[in-house]
Amino acid sequence: MYLKNSLILILLMVLSCQPVEILKPIEINTSQLDIISINSKDIEINKKYNPVFSQNNIEEQIQKSPIDIIVEWHNKNILKIGNENKLVINILDASITKNEIENVDAKKYEEKTIFKYELFFLVEYELYDSSGFLEANTTVETSRSTTSQKYISLNEVELIINDLLLEAIKDFINETKNQLSIYMGDYLST
Repeated sequence: MYLKNSLILILLMVLSCQPVEILKPIEINTSQLDIISINSKDIEINKKYNPVFSQNNIEEQIQKSPIDIIVEWHNKNILKIGNENKLVINILDASITKNEIENVDAKKYEEKTIFKYELFFLVEYELYDSSGFLEANTTVETSRSTTSQKYISLNEVELIINDLLLEAIKDFINETKNQLSIYMGDYLST
């Protein structure tokens, strides 16, 4: 009798198991994003941003940090054309934070606290002539944020962060194109 009950219990457990759907994380392929061509012989990228190690800063906890993504995009998608001028790109900030906040829109049975993820980019572009004189410069700043429930799977956290990174880099690229066309339009190739 005991064996029969055990077999029935095991059979019920196996039949009641639902397959867990695991979504693949969003791949951030910077080579598929917009390209900017600038009249420059050389391009220099300076990473001036140093992450602040704190409980809220999560750059070291994610696979591909914002600084890695922004440097990769600049390396692959800012094309130099011509044989004079030097473009200097100073990455001043590329931070992502995770803060626990009160869920002011919470309904009766929803969590009272949620996580807010914030991403911030700040990059300075300087174009120098062959003599080292500053011809043009501009600064590009973008930020984006999103929220999530407090208790979610690691897979869901990764999906949320990757989506935030992808949308933030797209925002950054659009703002970069806009600012460069205003301040360095004579040096851009269309």
